[in-house]
Amino acid sequence: MSEIEVPEILNDLAAAGEQGIDLPQEPARAGGLETLRAWGFTLQCAAGRVCLPRDEDTMVPVWIEEETPALAWSKTEVVGFLQTGSTNDEALRRCRGGAGQGLFVYAETQTSGRGRLSRPWFSPRRAGLYFSLVLRPSRPAKQWTILALTASVALAQTLKELPTRLGGKPVVVDLKWPNDVLISGRKTAGFLIETTEMAGHGRSAVLGCGINVSAGSFPEDLAHRATAVALETGVAVPRRWLAVRFLYHLQIGYNLFELGQQTKILEAWKSLSSMWNGVPISIMEGNRRRSAVTCGLSEDGALLIRTRSGEQETLLAGDVSVRSEKNRG
Repeated sequence: MSEIEVPEILNDLAAAGEQGIDLPQEPARAGGLETLRAWGFTLQCAAGRVCLPRDEDTMVPVWIEEETPALAWSKTEVVGFLQTGSTNDEALRRCRGGAGQGLFVYAETQTSGRGRLSRPWFSPRRAGLYFSLVLRPSRPAKQWTILALTASVALAQTLKELPTRLGGKPVVVDLKWPNDVLISGRKTAGFLIETTEMAGHGRSAVLGCGINVSAGSFPEDLAHRATAVALETGVAVPRRWLAVRFLYHLQIGYNLFELGQQTKILEAWKSLSSMWNGVPISIMEGNRRRSAVTCGLSEDGALLIRTRSGEQETLLAGDVSVRSEKNRG
């Protein structure tokens, strides 16, 4: 399936506000307008003009840029796609081409979205948030694993704002090492850190994110272990608001990371996680599964575990799951 970038006319409509713009006569712009209609954008036409009513859900590059405060970088530059293979692939490509820190790439749908361990990430149209962010950390690369924990904390803080902002039920958030955000024990979001090199700029990171926002954002056969934010709150959750608030909290955490205050990030993560200490887990390494018990985090964000033989190990990465009561022992 082909890549479809957001038509330029979308930003023009957003910038024009309630007064809108003249209905376009040029074939390219008229085609862009029809593309927006086909993709479900709410457009209002009257007296030869068209406008895009402003809400808090519609993903529009210029609105995201306007609404996102600059706390950790000078500006959040936004590139939008209606459809792309993977926002991480696009962000990595632009990163290698010299894109600055704070570049935010999102898509209404991904055809090849992926999570950790190259697992596919289900990305149905406008049902979730799928985006990637270019970061150029100054801290040693061995500490970059903390960025996934930083992002998890930022999303948890955003989710906890929902009842005050939107009403609905409070959500019970839990963080699972190294990159998952759970609500009521079921996966709601995941993060993926990938790195790349660029001549003259050193090593850079791309933070990818997938969030199940509304019903239909995950496959039905995963309903026993996945959920969506709106399903848990009982109210509609506007995607752009969610993205902007996440970027706000993420920048606060990223500033702490850049200042070398990772201890504050780790303590915040632990305060939101039920599995970091004294919890039986299973670790899948290739085709081998073994059991252990969690016993903390290292200063670089690695998971500390105690094996059945009583030895303590540092787990830098891995496919970790919490063992159920019937499988413990």
